[in-house]
Amino acid sequence: MVLSTERTAGTLDFAKVPVCFSTLTDMQSLTLRSPAKINLFLFITGRYPNGYHRILTLFHRISLSDSLHLRKAASGFKLNCSNPKVPSDGRNLVARADTMLRRKFPRLGGVRVRLKKRIPAGGGLGGGSSNAAFYLLGMKKLYRLPLSKKNLLNMGKKLGADVPFFLLNVNQALGKGRGDELRVKKTKRRKWFVLGLFKRSLSTARVYQNLPRRLPAVSLTNRNRIVRIASPLTGPQGLKQTAEAFQNHLEMPACRLFPSIARVMTRMAHQGASFVRMSGSGPTVFALLIDRKTAQKFARSMRHDYPSMQWFVCHSV
Repeated sequence: MVLSTERTAGTLDFAKVPVCFSTLTDMQSLTLRSPAKINLFLFITGRYPNGYHRILTLFHRISLSDSLHLRKAASGFKLNCSNPKVPSDGRNLVARADTMLRRKFPRLGGVRVRLKKRIPAGGGLGGGSSNAAFYLLGMKKLYRLPLSKKNLLNMGKKLGADVPFFLLNVNQALGKGRGDELRVKKTKRRKWFVLGLFKRSLSTARVYQNLPRRLPAVSLTNRNRIVRIASPLTGPQGLKQTAEAFQNHLEMPACRLFPSIARVMTRMAHQGASFVRMSGSGPTVFALLIDRKTAQKFARSMRHDYPSMQWFVCHSV
């Protein structure tokens, strides 16, 4: 995440500086990078009595990102988004995060938010969750709010299952339960991805509703093995080994709703990618490649085969 302030007119690299370091009293605005995530695997491990599914997933933060510009105002909250299809009212997680903050801090000052979207909505990349998380982090800094890490994570869980991962500000974490029971699994080696973005989105609720009644069981032994190999993902041999173990149980119902996902994933495999997955509830698909040069070449091939889709070369952040 990169943050800049009007006062300093510079940038602060959050790879080197913690997110919630002490702030300047006269700060009037700041800009934050709000990154996307992919799920390197996603297993359905059960169901709660209320109908929600238990999952085991590996969140991985990538360089595709939105930007959030926050500016102090006399009062109130206003959100302006570059994508007219993204709602700016209470349906937006940023607006819901603001409502939550104002319940906790009734005298909180006003803010004007400018959200520049690059992450597609409804693509399985967690864009809305990331926006909400970094809005909370930004407001904490802008108004020097006394919010502990525990406070933030509790708020994040109420907003959405993916929000706590972004609040941790780490590049990789294992998620259990609804995905909000997190265990940090940082990875040092930069990984390269090619993302394929469709023009349409998928409803997460509909994808879950189309899950088969019985899913392949994931034994505790297999879970532990998957967790052990979650971080390395190094050379070609590592990719093949990982591809065999890592799955996404939501791919099957998503492909039923949108068969093009399966066709594109098959083509990606034929083009030489040994690790091809769908992220989250889809429909975004991705290939994990060994280096930048290989990823760029692979992206050119896929753009030629599917010019109507958007193809991005991304890396870990």
